[in-house]
Amino acid sequence: MKVLIAEDDASVRHLLKKTLLRAGYDVLEAVDGRAALECLLSADGPRLALLDWLMPELDGLSICREIRSCTKHPYVYIIFLTSKSSKEDVATGLAAGADDYLIKPWNPPELKARLRAGERILKLEDTLIHDALHDPLTHLPNRSFFLDRLSLCVSRGKRHADYKFAVLFVDIDRFRVVNDSLGNAAGDHLLTQVAERLGGSIRRESSTSRSIPGGSMRGQQRSCGILARSGGDKFTILLEDIQDAADGVRLAERIQRNIQSPFVIDGQEVFITASTGIALSSTGYSAAENMLGDAFTAMNSAKAMGKARYEVCDPVMHAAAVDRLRLETDLRGALERDEFRTYYQPIVSLGAARITGFEALMRWQRPEFGLVMPSGFIPVTEDTGLILEMGNWVLREACRQLCVWNRQFPSDRSFTVAVNVSARQFVQPDLVDRIAQILYESGTDPFNLRLEITESMTIGDEERVARILAELKALGVRLCMDDFGTGYSSLSYLRRFSLDVLKIDRSFVSDMVSNTESREIVKTILRLGRNLGIEVIAEGVETAEQVSLLQSLGCEYAQGYYFSEPLDKYGVAQTLLLLGASDYTMPQGFPIQSVSSAS
Repeated sequence: MKVLIAEDDASVRHLLKKTLLRAGYDVLEAVDGRAALECLLSADGPRLALLDWLMPELDGLSICREIRSCTKHPYVYIIFLTSKSSKEDVATGLAAGADDYLIKPWNPPELKARLRAGERILKLEDTLIHDALHDPLTHLPNRSFFLDRLSLCVSRGKRHADYKFAVLFVDIDRFRVVNDSLGNAAGDHLLTQVAERLGGSIRRESSTSRSIPGGSMRGQQRSCGILARSGGDKFTILLEDIQDAADGVRLAERIQRNIQSPFVIDGQEVFITASTGIALSSTGYSAAENMLGDAFTAMNSAKAMGKARYEVCDPVMHAAAVDRLRLETDLRGALERDEFRTYYQPIVSLGAARITGFEALMRWQRPEFGLVMPSGFIPVTEDTGLILEMGNWVLREACRQLCVWNRQFPSDRSFTVAVNVSARQFVQPDLVDRIAQILYESGTDPFNLRLEITESMTIGDEERVARILAELKALGVRLCMDDFGTGYSSLSYLRRFSLDVLKIDRSFVSDMVSNTESREIVKTILRLGRNLGIEVIAEGVETAEQVSLLQSLGCEYAQGYYFSEPLDKYGVAQTLLLLGASDYTMPQGFPIQSVSSAS
């Protein structure tokens, strides 16, 4: 280990050097404080230092304070060597940043013992720093290390326009399957092998010679990429001093090839793929976190497009990510700010030409954007889990409003309300209890509530699905399968799950007048409903021709813009008041747009 002797007395310096050389140290010398400080702050400077208190240019106290102010510099163990021996002097030296103190004349065995103690402390310091900046499983740099190095590249890129670099974000596809099937130990083993292959891909990239302008070659001299484990099954790569985007793309393609070869885990071959996102410095970044975030966004885009591929983040993708973040942020406070609205689209009896119920639909009155349709925010609420709270809210609002209408507009048949249950809600263990509580608090007759599920929600654990639906039926509510005909359910599901209502998907309804195949599908679903005693509702009805055809096919119920657009609670009340006569029959010809538009 290197030791600096900072001493202006040549004879003392000579004796110290002689002692330390015999002890096996590599000795550096400084005759004044300025030279000592430059030596300690150099890139490969010593980590141990013997400082005289009084020296020309700078004294030992000033050197200590300057060294301790450089927090990014590796820690230097400093021992004051001085004739000052008072307690006050000792306290002053230690307060300035010294680690130890030796009084002249010094004793060689004691000096060597103090230096050995310093070495042990430095090794412990280095170990702690290494552990804080490296992943314990793969021994790769961790996210903190990576961001620190990337920050240096971003800073350099600001100063030098021709300096280019890239970040790759690599995520193992379906890694959870390995963990769940083979166990966590096998998953850890796989991650270490993945790390080795990624490292091999980078080393090959760094050793590949390329021609550069001027006819020279750049190969072995190029800076090697940095591979880090960001957490879980995610890895990040920093490619420094690249020529253009092609360097990042070439590495991503090589990673795809290397990852696809089988891995051997406990004697068993395992095949995996990876999705990679690439962010390029040419986009212009002011912070390392932003560049890493864009690489992550590109990786998610690669997953969404089928996995086992790479995507390069571009300005459009970045803008979409920014919009998505703002959307999530705005959504998180929307309920508290009372920004959600419940709209209701009438469900019509085609035979009696009367309104029999409504489907509850959410809208978001988003500040600065106006009224946002469900397609503009529901997918995000599903991803973030906000759909759980929102689903409870819309169910509570719909039940409360239904009770108001049934009291305000009495009829031989009470109005019903249909509320969608999301996939995230459906897997909640307390779903049935929550619905029961809402029914009780609102005073809603369970028979008047219809819970709409989709076919995809019934795929998977049939026993669990059947149990949940049976518990809901036990509450007295009615079960409706939405968008019927577009999913994967077998006909046996209809009997097993005891469904009460089927909704013909609007895609079949919209095409059935001109498309024979769609018309046959509608006809088949209607016949199926009659044979099983299940009510059928046609969605998305928009024309008189569609109404006429549905009536000829024996369809009992329908909803769509032909009858009415979705209305807020005031529009529904006004429509029912205008229809009146206690049966709420629509005008001849059915459409009530003229009535609803008055609201």
